[in-house]
Amino acid sequence: MAKIIEALLQEHQNLEKLLSVLEHELELFDHNRRPDYEILQSIIAYFEDYPQRCHHPKEEMIFGKLRERDPAAAAAYGDVDDEHETEAQRLRGFAEAVNAVLSDQEILRESFHAAVHQFIDSQREHLRKEETLLFPAALRTLHAEDWGDIDARMSDRKDPLFDGDVAEKFHNLERSILRWEQEAEQARAG
Repeated sequence: MAKIIEALLQEHQNLEKLLSVLEHELELFDHNRRPDYEILQSIIAYFEDYPQRCHHPKEEMIFGKLRERDPAAAAAYGDVDDEHETEAQRLRGFAEAVNAVLSDQEILRESFHAAVHQFIDSQREHLRKEETLLFPAALRTLHAEDWGDIDARMSDRKDPLFDGDVAEKFHNLERSILRWEQEAEQARAG
């Protein structure tokens, strides 16, 4: 498997961890408990940063090469740029809902729930689509020189949450993820 696909799949697993944390916070909200808005803001900041600036450009490079080599396979996937823009719009909707709550603006509970839930669901669907359509098509179609070109242009930027040296603004989020993974492990074991 191409190095970049392995890296993207690992990043997808990391994004899924964040979506699970987000799902848990939404569940608290749905049960009239207060979610950790600092965690929600950290998740928003993370999605505004790393996926937008590093993860998506890698996928867009792969899609561009796929479109050159096999336009039909690229067309079967759709348009990765449009999907990433749609995901950015959903992220803005999620961020606006959180900001509305934090600034004491009137927002219906159902509207808040819908914004967060839509973000979670659309992210998962987007990841699934890439893993089942884009990545396999690229692995079947792209040549060694395509992968070499992509690797050469790939950003060396470290993930600010999952690459060991956690950025200060993500420390609370990291602790939450570790705590939840530990709780899940204990639930499976016990």
